[in-house]
Amino acid sequence: ATRRRDGLRQTDAQLPVLRATVRTMRPISQALTRTHPWHALAWAGVFLMAALLVRVWQAQRPELVLAMSIFLACSLAIQLLLKQLPSLFAFMLVVAALLSGAGGVFDWFESLRWYDEAVHAYTGFAGMAAIGYLYARKRTPPLSRLVWWCTGMGLVLGIGWEVIEGLVGDLEAVDTASDIVLDTLGAALGGAFAW
Repeated sequence: ATRRRDGLRQTDAQLPVLRATVRTMRPISQALTRTHPWHALAWAGVFLMAALLVRVWQAQRPELVLAMSIFLACSLAIQLLLKQLPSLFAFMLVVAALLSGAGGVFDWFESLRWYDEAVHAYTGFAGMAAIGYLYARKRTPPLSRLVWWCTGMGLVLGIGWEVIEGLVGDLEAVDTASDIVLDTLGAALGGAFAW
């Protein structure tokens, strides 16, 4: 006998092998998201961001006070409001905000040539892993559709971020192009991780 499943014809003998393969292909994120240390680490990141905010306030750097306030507010919102988001994804988002904030506070974006690219790739990854998880939770798309959806969203969000950078006068054509590419690649990997 044959059954129709996901558009493919499979015999009864093939089903146990397929089920075992699917179980072993599930990303490690599913196992990691159920542990509580991620939640505690995310809160530690929030407190580190608060300490960085105090540091830039004392140094009287108003542009960084605003940026760190936004990163801290977003991280608090993630921790307090997004209960349906597993703690691993919340931790990843807090780390993305912390990396962005610390890069500004310690001038790593200027002094370390690779830092900007690494933060763009990681932020695209973390952001779209979390958003992709929430999207997949409601719709359960196949892996390829989720990766394409996250890639497209990452591209749109990356372009949006570069527009914001342009509005504040921090825009270079080469840097912008590489940032968008890295945001998009990170988003594609985040989509695969979310599945």
